[in-house]
Amino acid sequence: MIGVYLGFLVTDCSSEKQTNEKRNALVKNISAELTSNKNRLEQVVDYHRMVRDSVRYYLQHPKPISGPGFFRGTNTMTLPRSAFETGIQTGIINELSIDKIQALNTTYTHQDSYNEFGMLMLQGLITMDFDESKESIEKIFRFLSISMTDVVIKEEDLLKQYDKTLSLLNSEEK
Repeated sequence: MIGVYLGFLVTDCSSEKQTNEKRNALVKNISAELTSNKNRLEQVVDYHRMVRDSVRYYLQHPKPISGPGFFRGTNTMTLPRSAFETGIQTGIINELSIDKIQALNTTYTHQDSYNEFGMLMLQGLITMDFDESKESIEKIFRFLSISMTDVVIKEEDLLKQYDKTLSLLNSEEK
């Protein structure tokens, strides 16, 4: 009887150790994914601020302009969520504490909203007339002013959410 009990105890300890290793690997992978996404956003947020501010300036100070020479595209990107999805699909996400799961859900919901907004903004821009008329240029500037204001707000919020979630993920679960 004692031998059977010890066998169960060893098996249970081994199983718990494997679960902890999988959880720690998931946290490491999600942290790496969030850090990568954060770095990618940090590389474009200044460009989006510049476009927003330049367009606002041109709208407030009308001058003869031939088009937005400072504009190099929307430069939004699709931010991946594969590590998070892997955690959900394997069920390992359930090994995290509820506050970490909620923080991850909030972060990835913000990220999904950013991804969707980037697609909508690109679709809106594609449907615009790109001729050299003053009306066309002003219409594009108004669109960019509104869009870039919104995209910068989304990026700044998402960057804060990344910091908050990364701090929480890296707190006690090692």
